[in-house]
Amino acid sequence: MDYLILTWEDVYNLTLRLSERIVKSGFKPDVIVGIARGGWIPARILSDVLFAETLQNIRIEYYSDVGKRGREPKITQPITGTMEGKSILLVDEVADTGDSLFHAVEHVKSLGAGDVKSAVLHFKPWSRVAPDYFMVKTESWTVYPWEMRESIIALVKVFRNENPSLNVKEIRDKLVFEVGFEPTVADYFMKRL
Repeated sequence: MDYLILTWEDVYNLTLRLSERIVKSGFKPDVIVGIARGGWIPARILSDVLFAETLQNIRIEYYSDVGKRGREPKITQPITGTMEGKSILLVDEVADTGDSLFHAVEHVKSLGAGDVKSAVLHFKPWSRVAPDYFMVKTESWTVYPWEMRESIIALVKVFRNENPSLNVKEIRDKLVFEVGFEPTVADYFMKRL
């Protein structure tokens, strides 16, 4: 598996380049909506560089029972205010399965939004939704600077499932030398597992 570990500078540069694509297309959003949680930071940057004063938030979670992922989405942080006739730019960090993006688009359309576009930094080819704007098409496991802990926890589970006999040092070395985490980051979160 390939891994892509992004720095804050990477995210900022990708988001600036994404803003250029949006501007070049002629689309001018009245409202930018960040899809929680990964879309918050790119949405905030885009609201700044696109001079979009209205920034909203939506969170979509998938539960069928306590702690279990389900098939039906539930909006747990709804958009406030009216979207009627407004141009909306939905922003997430990645379109992986595309489920969150799909349901966010459907939701803002149901609120009467006018033109609805979507933007992500990374687009996975298997996503059920092709975003209107994206920077990188990738199949890599992508790690953003705001999700180091959760990515390390997920990868530790993957490594242990692949090889239950791995010890802590071997897992740490895989995180550093195979995946590409900075040693101090891997050490910090490995101590907390």
